[in-house]
Amino acid sequence: MKLSNLAGALIVIFGCVLALIFGKSLLFPFLAAMLIYFLIRSIHRSMDSIKILREKIPAWIKNLLSSIVIFSILGFTGKMLVVNAQHLLNSFGLYQANIDKILIRLNEFIGLDITKTISETARNFDLASVINPLLNSLTNLMGSVLMALFYLLFLFIEESNFRNKLHLIFPKEENYDEVRYLLNNIEHSITQYIGLKTMISFISSTVCFVIMLSFGIDSPLLWAFIIFIANFIPVIGAFLVALLPALFAMIQFGEINIPLLMFFALGTVQTLIGNVLEPKLMGDSLNISPLVALLSLTFWGAIWGIGGMIVSVPITVILIILLAHFEKTKSLAILLSQNGKV
Repeated sequence: MKLSNLAGALIVIFGCVLALIFGKSLLFPFLAAMLIYFLIRSIHRSMDSIKILREKIPAWIKNLLSSIVIFSILGFTGKMLVVNAQHLLNSFGLYQANIDKILIRLNEFIGLDITKTISETARNFDLASVINPLLNSLTNLMGSVLMALFYLLFLFIEESNFRNKLHLIFPKEENYDEVRYLLNNIEHSITQYIGLKTMISFISSTVCFVIMLSFGIDSPLLWAFIIFIANFIPVIGAFLVALLPALFAMIQFGEINIPLLMFFALGTVQTLIGNVLEPKLMGDSLNISPLVALLSLTFWGAIWGIGGMIVSVPITVILIILLAHFEKTKSLAILLSQNGKV
């Protein structure tokens, strides 16, 4: 590669990264709208699998029904989250005393005299400063989803004219078919991922909700929602699902035994779902290298926070499909894939 070409490529990459960082408020809601659109398409396809629904109900009605269901769930969940989050914040004062108990037990377990350190740590530790950023991130995420509703409306309006526009852009039939194949491949992969991942995350969060409710943890619905979102985060999501509620339970109850049992129960659920149910349902459809998934998670998380972590897999899937479609970049797609088959 010539030095001028390399410099040009680096400038383009740098410009794209800057655009992603400073354009987050506009780009992320649009990307969220695209993912919700693919989720609606997934529900639409499920409805089409029933013959009477496929033949008797127009496509726009199925899209409308799917949208109403999704946004009704989001609206109800949002209201419940506000109530649970407020209850959690109001209870912080009650949990502060439990931190002393935990540190004292830790002191006894270690066998060292760290009373002064315990007192200073307990006095200076601000639980709200730890939880508030997480709650703020989730609130911003919900706000982006609400903004995505407007983008979604225009996506459905654009959908009716998109095929005609594509014909005008690619008048030659072979070029049109090639582009349609590429777009259909992207839609199929993302729709399958979003649909199955949503179902798996719902099953996981529901089972974990029952477990946390049985242990008596405060605001179980809030933690169930966090678990639902965390399941979309590759690599570290399953670990966070078990760790965060267990750490909170330790602060709530002021002891270690119950949190350890809950951590084991939640971890068992995540292990079974992640290693048995999810591979059985998804198979190798995503075809992403674990190392690439981790790097993608780090990159998009650094740029867009929790939202970036959630969309890292769909973006990587689209990138691999696009790279595999062109002969000059196919080798790069093979490198990014899990098994080299693209």
